[in-house]
Amino acid sequence: MSRFAQAWRMSAAIATLFASSLSLAAEAPEYAIERCCQICPQALQDSSYPGDLGDFRQLVQGQEDWLFRSKIDFMTNIGTTPEGFKLLQDLRDALKARGVELVMVYLPPRGLLVTEMLRPQDRSNFNAELSRKNYLATIEHLRGLGIRVPDLSSLLAHPAEVRSKFFFKRDNHWTPQGAELAAQLLAAELSKSDVFKGIARKEFATRTEGNLYKVGSLNQAFGKICGNGYANEYFTRAVTEPKEESAELFGDTEAPDVVLVGTSFSSAQYNFDGFLKQYARIDVDNRSVTGGGFHSAMLQYLGSQDFQDKPPKVLIWEVNSYYDLAMATFYRQVMPLLDNGCRDVAATLGQKMALRPGKNEVLVNTGVKPIRSEDSVVEIQFSKPVINELRSTIWYMTGSRENLLISRTREVEPNGRFVFRLREDAEWAGQTLLSLEIDMPADMPQGLQVEAKICRRADKPETVMQAKAN
Repeated sequence: MSRFAQAWRMSAAIATLFASSLSLAAEAPEYAIERCCQICPQALQDSSYPGDLGDFRQLVQGQEDWLFRSKIDFMTNIGTTPEGFKLLQDLRDALKARGVELVMVYLPPRGLLVTEMLRPQDRSNFNAELSRKNYLATIEHLRGLGIRVPDLSSLLAHPAEVRSKFFFKRDNHWTPQGAELAAQLLAAELSKSDVFKGIARKEFATRTEGNLYKVGSLNQAFGKICGNGYANEYFTRAVTEPKEESAELFGDTEAPDVVLVGTSFSSAQYNFDGFLKQYARIDVDNRSVTGGGFHSAMLQYLGSQDFQDKPPKVLIWEVNSYYDLAMATFYRQVMPLLDNGCRDVAATLGQKMALRPGKNEVLVNTGVKPIRSEDSVVEIQFSKPVINELRSTIWYMTGSRENLLISRTREVEPNGRFVFRLREDAEWAGQTLLSLEIDMPADMPQGLQVEAKICRRADKPETVMQAKAN
């Protein structure tokens, strides 16, 4: 027989350590149920994980009805490449130039945090010490870049009964208790920032509001592969609201100075932004995107008019350690968005035209202008915002070409706008643009038009471009 864990309350020692204990205690219902599930032979075969199931390869059964993913939860290769760290440094520096302090919430691997829940044979196969070492090294490297990172590594020193409540047993997300603990650590890190100290304080309080249940992403994958599944996990919903006196003092007209761009971990059901409001005593504008990877929320927010009109003083980026932070296409888009693409500068080339299915040559460098790849930004604006994918081909005078696909998830609010830098790595630097093509599908919207522009990068002075042309 198995049953669901009841309310979790931190011990007095832990409560003292964190000044305010994890106040949210999940008073979930108890059920007596028959144990149903054992890992099936199919779950041990890579061929059982096609398509979207690939992220769950391979499912591993833990103790006390835990499920793990050997590919992700037992990661040891944590961090990014030297190129990835350099791109992060560039992003941090560009945000700082706009008066924005970048803060990252970098989550440790799920298996590392709850190694006690692994069966002995799986624990011996997982190099937890290497995983821990690389996670800590990544935290320090990020801090070395000037990026504020809360010390989530301190979670690894807590007792097992604390860490076992940080994540759901059969879902990849943190629990509200885990979100609350992370928010406490983040608030402590923010208190060290001179920028943060200049932000007006506002009092918030958190209350519980009914029970929710979690089927569990790992449980769903288990069911698809093995044909059965575990019961739901129940948790208590938390809601954070401004205290009456604080609401009257500040009102709701001013945009918050702190913006959160995160993943599904920052969605309302876990109340991470609410706990942060409570412990840091600041208002937070949550611009997170569920199902968009580590990058979608950042791209959507930096591409908004809200950011251009009033950049935040602190930008919090919640990222899980299993994401590849070296994704070059992300930085090619996000860096020019900081300067609003081509909207505030004169275009070197530009054209507005109707589109048809198939190949559309939207820009041609007929005058052989010195449009060098490493100096240039492309802006594409479709007349209908429903377009969430751009398939383009960039041709150069040398005959070289790049096929570039930019695709957005359905969860990202569509605006029909795509901004990106041309390539600047050694293979492409110095090449002169010939043309830009857009490939449209057969079922494209009727009457669709596009405005295409190429302009000079804001970080590339015109004198530099003229010198290269001479």
